[in-house]
This record gives sequence, C-alpha cells and structure tokens, in this order.
Amino acid sequence: MRSVITAWETRSPVGHSAEAHAAGLGTGAPAGDGPRVVPGFEVRQVLGPRGTRSMCRATGLAVATTGQLLAGAGLGTDRRAGYADEQLGLVLATSDNVQTLFEFNRDTWTRSRPYDVEPAQVPVLLMNVHASQCAIWHRLKGPNSTVCGGHLGSLLALGYATRMQRRGHAPAVLCGGVEEYSAARAAVAAADPGAGPYRPLGEGCAVFLLEDGDALAGTRPVLGEVLAVEFGFAPYPGGVQPVLAGCLRAALAKAGVPAARVAAVAPSPVPGAPGVAERSAITEVFGDVRLATASLDALGDTHAVSAAFQVVELLADRALAGRTAVVTGADTEGRVGCAVLAIA
Repeated sequence: MRSVITAWETRSPVGHSAEAHAAGLGTGAPAGDGPRVVPGFEVRQVLGPRGTRSMCRATGLAVATTGQLLAGAGLGTDRRAGYADEQLGLVLATSDNVQTLFEFNRDTWTRSRPYDVEPAQVPVLLMNVHASQCAIWHRLKGPNSTVCGGHLGSLLALGYATRMQRRGHAPAVLCGGVEEYSAARAAVAAADPGAGPYRPLGEGCAVFLLEDGDALAGTRPVLGEVLAVEFGFAPYPGGVQPVLAGCLRAALAKAGVPAARVAAVAPSPVPGAPGVAERSAITEVFGDVRLATASLDALGDTHAVSAAFQVVELLADRALAGRTAVVTGADTEGRVGCAVLAIA
C-alpha cells in the first residue's frame, strides 16, 4: 500500500486554517522577536464551555485542529463517509505538559496540605491527554498513540502512522503534532545550557490525513506521498552530521530517488551545534539544494510539532508540485531523522 496525504489542517501563529497558514507563509512578513503564539485562540471560546474547564491550551489546539480536518474531509461526527469510527486512528506528537506540571507541583508546596491539589489537573499531566481528548471529542475509535520525541516528534509520529497503516491496523490515520507556548516552557528552554542561541519559541498544531493511495478510488485528491522515513541516533559529539547523512542516503535508496532529483529540503529549527550539523549533512548529501525555511522565522521553534510544519511548508509550495522533497530533523539529545515526500 501507499501512504498518501489527502488533507491537512493547522492552527498556527500565521493562521487558523490550512488556507490562512499557507497564505501567511507566502507573505514573508517579519515576525518580530517575541514568542510566536496562535493569535486569538481561547479554548473555551473556540470549543465552548462544556468539557473544557480543565482543558489546557495544547489539548484545545489539538481538538480544534483535528475537528477542522475531519469536517473538511467529510469525516466529521455528523457526516462520516467512507470509514467506520474504528477505522480512524490517531498518532500525535507532543511534549511534556510543562506548565501544568509546574502548577501542580507548586500547589503541593504552597497549599495548606501537600495533597490539597486540583484533581481535575491530574489527567492533564499525562502526555496522552491531547490524543485521548481528540478521540473522545471526535469519536475516533481506532488505534490511538502519543509520541514524545523532541524536535523529531512529528517525524516519529509520521513513521509510526505509516507502519500502522501498512500492517493493517487502520486504513486511515490522522497524524501530526501539537505544542503550546507557556512561561514554564520558556523558562526550561532558557535554562538549557547545551542549546546555545535559539529561535523564539512558537506553538501550534498541524494534522494530516493519511490514507491508502491504492484504495482511494478518487474520493479525495492526493496532496503528497510518504516515500520513506528513516531515523538514527548520534549520542556522541560530532555524530549528528554522519548519522543524519546516513539516514538521508538510506531513505533515498528506500524511496528509489537519487539525491539529484530532490527539489527542496525543509530543515528543523533545532538550535546550536545540532542545527549546524544538520545543515552540513544536507549539504553533504544534496549539495547546493534549495532550503525551505519560511516556517522557521514565521513560526519559531515549535518543538514537537516543528517537523509537521516543515511538511506543511512543502505541501503548500505549488512550485514543488510533481517533485520530490525532503524533511530533516535533529535535536540536542542525539535523535536525527528524515522523510522523503513526493509532492502531488
């Protein structure tokens, strides 16, 4: 089977929909120096008061974006054509819910008793709260998975989702990532001694609909095909460039695509030495290839969802129609990876 992308949606600092996001990236307007937040997004205003009293921002972004995608693809809870609830899976990349963790731990120290905490916050402390709430809100009864993998999170989720499809666990999978900006996340990023200079932090959610390209029968247009996804690990200094270059060559071989045919590469926003090594690996394998970097300044460092936004940038670029493009990623913990995409 072929894993193809037939729809995508975003909530991002440059737009509240796929169309607005693509238009915002196309303007090239300077984004300023502050954090990149999704403008005008308030969970209770967007989703209503019912069931949202204790919902954190990241969960709200995931639930809202997933709902937009399903509705636009004709798979909403009120009109679900082509798939049963049990056939729709979800794989979502995320980070630890840092702000909620900080607040919960603070309460144990500042309230009259250590156990005098807000019990409704306990589910929000779990990494899978975003994916599980998406399933509950939108009646997704297929496999439901959460991936936590730093800047590689959305790439890891994409690889997981394609394996899930190809092994027959779900014919259709929603795949993407979510990240929220918070004061706690900014404090953690600033305290990291190994990160070096970093981009302004950003937030948002991006979700794709992955379907079997051999079984579509023209029901939805194909926007892109996932040809290969590869990962590696470089636990030692100076290892990112050779390990990522090896991943790129392995992915190209698996996809049956020579390096010379790759029209663009979307690199990650990872800071410091890993980011420099990532660019060096791209140059080693592809030479003077075009870099798709519009989302880096416009969105900032969106961490768990960054690779999903890199994929979105390639899908939204009409100059890449009919060509092959690559997404790369690295992080400060040694993870590296890439994906080869055929843009329709």
